[in-house]
Amino acid sequence: MAFYLSVFVCVVARLIPHPANFTPLGSLILLNSKKSSLWQGIALALIVMIISDIFLGFSFASIFVYLGFISYALWGRIKKLHAVFAAVFASISFFLISNFGVWLGPWYPHNLSGLLNCFINAIPFYRNTIISDALFVIVFLLLGKVYFTLKKKYQFKEELTWVKSLRVAISRKK
Repeated sequence: MAFYLSVFVCVVARLIPHPANFTPLGSLILLNSKKSSLWQGIALALIVMIISDIFLGFSFASIFVYLGFISYALWGRIKKLHAVFAAVFASISFFLISNFGVWLGPWYPHNLSGLLNCFINAIPFYRNTIISDALFVIVFLLLGKVYFTLKKKYQFKEELTWVKSLRVAISRKK
């Protein structure tokens, strides 16, 4: 259930108007891979990107963007790394991988100057990526803490699957 909710939220977030690179996708990939498996994080990245790109369009760099999002799942699997720090490192990986793909495309000269220009031109997008990744991870972790507090206070009988994933991510922090 939580996986499907994550897919829905991320697809909708990519399709509605939003600032460039400011979606919960990276943080949900990271948190899903932390709570379950690497393959679930990778599946989330690929399913969301393919579904949303059917509407938004594919480009030469799409495969590199997909690989960049897969890096979130890899960072999420590092057990001793807190989710917020993992989000920061994952956003750096995404920046490097996706913009390398942009540089390989037809938009920049294939030399050092073109590579540097590509990365420099991508800095405003990176700012949004790192802010949204850190912000959404913090929001989802706080929502999990609020839920657990309410659960303990009111002794909920059944725990939602998506909340279990947040609980696991929080418990790994300790």
